[in-house]
Amino acid sequence: MSSKEQESKRRPRHQRDAGPQGTQVFSREEVGKLLDEAVSDTDQADGAELRGVSESVHGQSYALAGNTMVVGRSPDCGIRIEEASVSSEHARLVRDDDGWRVVNLLSTNGTFVNDRKISNAAIKDGDHVRFGRAEFVFHDADHRIGSGGQRNFKSWWPLAVAAAAIIGLAVVFLLL
Repeated sequence: MSSKEQESKRRPRHQRDAGPQGTQVFSREEVGKLLDEAVSDTDQADGAELRGVSESVHGQSYALAGNTMVVGRSPDCGIRIEEASVSSEHARLVRDDDGWRVVNLLSTNGTFVNDRKISNAAIKDGDHVRFGRAEFVFHDADHRIGSGGQRNFKSWWPLAVAAAAIIGLAVVFLLL
């Protein structure tokens, strides 16, 4: 074994996997862990789902659980779609503090949101999301406007608190 190989073995694994310009190599498992760490670990998805609308997936519905889900043909995917135009690991759905995003994973036939090809895009309730030829409508109960045109509690309570604070300050100012 050469002295260069011996020196490489003594360094920590993450340093051994770095290329000459500092490029680091990550396994799929490591990338998944990094994504999970980057996404907030707030409460589970509550009512978000994909509902199939194209012929090959019509009537199929997939609940989005957790903060990340991989879409593809592989049995390892959280959302498995048996459609030839879908890559084995086609896209990743990611939930963060702002809602859901879809990230294309270098798929052969592309990922689209409302017929626009994307690499990374935010999605909202009612958006059409297509993986290859498999098209779905995204539904997110957390971000829908409820009956009577009122937003759910999670989206309007900060505005109510701010408005109450401003009104309170105005009353105090007028009394002085």
